[in-house]
Amino acid sequence: MTCRAAAPKHCDMTSTASPACPARPLAGDPRVSIIMPTHNRAHLVGESIYSALGQSLAPFEVIVVDDGSSDDTPSVIAAFGDAVTCLRQEKAGKSAAMNRGIAAARGDYLLVLDDDDLLPPGALAAHVAALEAEGDAGFSYGRFARFSGPGAEAGASTDLEDLPEPGARRLLVQLMTCCFLPNPAWMVRRAVQVAAGPYRTDLPRGQDYEMILRIARRTPGVYAGGVTLYQRKHVAARMTSRGAVMATDTVAGWIDAERAIFAGIDAAWSDADFRPFAEPLEPAEAERLAVLQRAVILFMRKLHVAAERHLARYAAMLGAGAPGERELAIARDLLGARYGIGEIIDGSHDPAGLAALGLPLALRRAMASQLPWRIRDLAGQGRLAEAARVLDWGRRAFGSAALLGAAGERLGGQRGAGQSHRRQVARAATAS
Repeated sequence: MTCRAAAPKHCDMTSTASPACPARPLAGDPRVSIIMPTHNRAHLVGESIYSALGQSLAPFEVIVVDDGSSDDTPSVIAAFGDAVTCLRQEKAGKSAAMNRGIAAARGDYLLVLDDDDLLPPGALAAHVAALEAEGDAGFSYGRFARFSGPGAEAGASTDLEDLPEPGARRLLVQLMTCCFLPNPAWMVRRAVQVAAGPYRTDLPRGQDYEMILRIARRTPGVYAGGVTLYQRKHVAARMTSRGAVMATDTVAGWIDAERAIFAGIDAAWSDADFRPFAEPLEPAEAERLAVLQRAVILFMRKLHVAAERHLARYAAMLGAGAPGERELAIARDLLGARYGIGEIIDGSHDPAGLAALGLPLALRRAMASQLPWRIRDLAGQGRLAEAARVLDWGRRAFGSAALLGAAGERLGGQRGAGQSHRRQVARAATAS
């Protein structure tokens, strides 16, 4: 079903009370398709459409896929008239709506915009400029700023998502370590999107994360510069092909989703996909680093059995040798999971698997490097029993010498990392 309505008689780009009249792309302009899945967001979707139509580089088309809304969402969309193409379907979930919109899109570049988020006026221009400057890049990406409340206040947000240092590790590996690109923060060439395949319809959340990992595995990305997305913070229901999922426990939901995503990745991807550095390395070192990086990423995603299996492979490759600084840097991320170390705090993870690996002291000390500030954080909150439990887990997993070595290092950086981690978890609990 395609929804159409008469074009509005007047335009006001500063108000959400009436639809906007967008500028039309000039001949020869890049063709950008914006796809917006929506469901029961009558109070928000209008603002998102305004931000799409109000770009300095006008979109070629804005396709809104109404996933069976039962509120006034169809009327809000219809008020934009021919400025927006509306496709309506029976409720099938966000992924199905995105897949339908992508199939209908005719642009050379695609951007999926959530129905509660906003694009800064220069977002499309920044993405297109980056992609046209880097012909080998299959997608572009920018930073995003979180906001709540009226959309008019979004531009004043200082709650910015950090981006990793460019070139420190391969972009794919950086993304596997931490998801810093929600769907509307990137633009992809249509051919790349088609080659990557459809969004998964079985995931209640993380569909965009799983997709950007697939895309980044296939093609390089290019930084568009600056903020290209304002992301609204709130908790809402999630819809999948299996039904509704209420986001009452967002962190637990993200842990489950990412565990499912990375279990599939571990089963299908090769060690080479986890190669952390782009520059050529001696083959044995390159293979060893990839296996260690794979193990650390899986451990961060709570796939402990798989992670320990790859750590055992790494230990066999290392043999009697000593880990280099690159290996130690990778190992320091082991306990840096974005969603905390709840399985260690509650005692549900058995450290015996790590202890049995017989890893070198330097590597174990690196792996334990995040424990001191985590223990200090728990103790500072008065959670002394939990702090003691984490301390005991660290001793059993890495040995007393490694734990004491980690504790003896300067804690300034770890303290800052702990504060950053707590902010990440709080943000995740309210992310759209």
